[in-house]
Amino acid sequence: MTIKEILFWQPKKDYFNLMCKNLISKNILVSLNYIIWFFLFYISYLLIKSNTNIFWQLLLATIVSEIIEKYLKTKKIWYRPVHQKKNTIPNGLIKHWYKNGSFPSGHTIKAIFFFLFILRYPVFSPVLYWIIVAPLLFSRIIFGLHYPIDVLGGAMIGVAIYLLSLPVSMPQNINNLIQKIFNFIFYVH
Repeated sequence: MTIKEILFWQPKKDYFNLMCKNLISKNILVSLNYIIWFFLFYISYLLIKSNTNIFWQLLLATIVSEIIEKYLKTKKIWYRPVHQKKNTIPNGLIKHWYKNGSFPSGHTIKAIFFFLFILRYPVFSPVLYWIIVAPLLFSRIIFGLHYPIDVLGGAMIGVAIYLLSLPVSMPQNINNLIQKIFNFIFYVH
């Protein structure tokens, strides 16, 4: 196998199309797309609860990752594998997000910088984190939503964004305000 074949690998079987054949498997496919966001929200909660200043680091990391991801995807460096196979995006997935390019994987960008945050601020088991996250990221390749290069590129961007966000530190009075808002929203006493 050449490097290009590895970076743009896709399974021979069209698992995306297979999953879209019945309602239950289609709902599983759609759910896999969103489960990671609920999980990362939970990780955000744990991180911010442990150190309010992390709110600002996560906010910066999330905004920068969205800008970079959306910008690069509008460049349509290459299309998603599902479009190469002319598959139809099922209801439940935001279709216009899947019409642009494939590079980079936004799921991976965020999964990586969140992982690095939990390494720095140990609020969750890193092993359990990957037990949950790795299958979700791998499924993005298997179902033709990304190529391996999209995930690799997303990982590198995630590391860079994490490093960019680390120096962010807000004054204590602002962090105290965020702490009060956080405690109110999540009924933390």
